[in-house]
Amino acid sequence: MANLTIDIYSDIICPWCYIGKKRLEEALSQRPNITPTIRWRAFLLNPSMPRGGMDRQLYLKQKFGEASNAVYDRIAMAGKDAGIDFAFQDIAKTPETSAVHTLLIAAGKHSFSLSERFFQAYFLEGRDISDAEVQKDLITQEGCENSYTKEALEQAAEQINQDIQFGGNVGIDGVPFFVFNEQFSLAGAHPAPVILSAMDAAVAE
Repeated sequence: MANLTIDIYSDIICPWCYIGKKRLEEALSQRPNITPTIRWRAFLLNPSMPRGGMDRQLYLKQKFGEASNAVYDRIAMAGKDAGIDFAFQDIAKTPETSAVHTLLIAAGKHSFSLSERFFQAYFLEGRDISDAEVQKDLITQEGCENSYTKEALEQAAEQINQDIQFGGNVGIDGVPFFVFNEQFSLAGAHPAPVILSAMDAAVAE
């Protein structure tokens, strides 16, 4: 067995990050000889987003203008190919996600599977993932309530600052962004064969 550390710079409200997650899972399923350690890293897709979030339609208009329908039609097609049936029409608000990042990082070994619950809640169910009760429900479903000690939350908040600084230093301007064994990086939601090449190179190093 080979060990592989995968740092995932991502944001829950980024649909390409959800697609990238599914494609990574597909790649990992083809390498049963690899034991992955997956670490969630924070990236704020909208660093200037108000703390209370923004109306979804206003957000799309400001970000994409008249091209938003075309952009999201393309994303929906890529999602179906990855096994995701996006329900964009059910999303009422685009949230500010720093609190979600804190919860995911503090979840430790549960972060990857917990991220799936947040992705599903936001993109498939149209839930407000910035709502404390929604967050509590998803954490309870995952069964990782005991992860949230004061120390873990403080460390997670510091990790977010480090992740954002790292992203700025290396020029990460979009996500998902994968780093394999702290040596090989891959930007974007690439198909599984491309991810496999990066994984194999990192393991062989």
